[in-house]
Formats: sequence, C-alpha cells, structure tokens
Amino acid sequence: MFYRKVEAGCSDKKPMKLYRPHLDARETESRLRDLEVLLAQPSYREMRPCEGCRMPCACSSSEVCPCLCGPGCTHAPVQMSSEGDRYPVEPKVAELVFGFNCLRVCPPFWSCEGHRTPDGTIQRVPQVWFYTRSLVYPRLIGDWLARLYFKKRIANPWHVCVSYSESSLDTGFSIEPDLKLMATVCLEGLHQDVVVLSDALVPDLRTLAHEYLARYRPAG
Repeated sequence: MFYRKVEAGCSDKKPMKLYRPHLDARETESRLRDLEVLLAQPSYREMRPCEGCRMPCACSSSEVCPCLCGPGCTHAPVQMSSEGDRYPVEPKVAELVFGFNCLRVCPPFWSCEGHRTPDGTIQRVPQVWFYTRSLVYPRLIGDWLARLYFKKRIANPWHVCVSYSESSLDTGFSIEPDLKLMATVCLEGLHQDVVVLSDALVPDLRTLAHEYLARYRPAG
C-alpha cells in the first residue's frame, strides 16, 4: 500500500476522480488525537524503548534508567528480537528497528537487512514490518517516505505495504523499497537509504505530525 496523491485513469485520457472519503468530525478528531499520542511519547533518553530490557545502566545499575540507550546500543539487537539469543536483529537494519521502537505506536514485528544468494542475486531487500492501531500512522510514514525521495535525501523510492503474520489476525504494514519504480536494485544503495531512514524516522515523523495537526484541525 503506497500512500500518495492518486491520479487515476489512463495515460492518454484526463484523470478520473473516483470516490473521495468523507470523514465525520468524530473520525477526524480521532485521527488527530492519534497524532497527539505520537507526539506525547517519551524519547529514548527519557524511557527505554526496547520492551523487556533489564540491562543494568552505567550510572546506578538501574534496570530502568535510560542513560545507555541509543541507536548504537550493543544490547539492542538482542533485546529487540523475540529470539534474541538465536536471532538478534541484523546489524544493517538494527537502528531502523530501534527507531520504530522509539515511536512506541508502531511496534516492529519482523525485519530483514537484505540478502544475496551465493551467485550475487538479491534474494531479499531491507524491510521492517510493524503493527499499528491507527491508520493515520502508515499514512504519515508513507507521506514521509515520498517526501524523502522527492527531496533526494534517499536514492531509491520506498513505500508502505500491507503485510501480516500467520500468528495473528492483526493487519501489519512494512516499509520497503518500491521495486516497481526501480530500474536496477543495488543492495549497498538500499543500505545507505536505511541509514538515512534510521536517523530521520522519529524527528521527521514528529515534525510531520505537527504539520498535519496544523493543517487538518478545524479552526477554533
């Protein structure tokens, strides 16, 4: 599911406007409150983002103090995985998974840093799958990804897709490269994009959430 402004219709005809959803005031306000929930989340400097982390901190040996928290935490790849001892989060995608944990409203449930087959063919591309209880968050992330590519902050187009896990009836989402829009796929280039996404995810989404609130909240 790639969230973007849609112009439907054939390339040789005038685009056709289709159904335009009309949200009532309560639905709109619910989405705006979800944006406020995102903005109200503490940073990793205020509260540990990795669920279940009980690593003693450096300053007082506390199991809740966040003094050591950060994207480069050496314990995070193990703490962020449901099977950390066997399958820690892969290093090239660990900081992006950490970012999703820091959002606290889009918990990640699967990730891959991307892999090649022995002959060099790309077998998997970098991805992070996440759950959310509000559809405004995938909308926000999709808009953010489109803006990053438009502003040339990332080299490749990325998008939001619907996904799911066999173990749950919840609908999930993933962020991943949009291969349909890519003439060639370079895994190293995608890894460079992941670095940008990791650094920008939380601050950019917070900025965009403020922008949405200013744009969509009724005056008065």
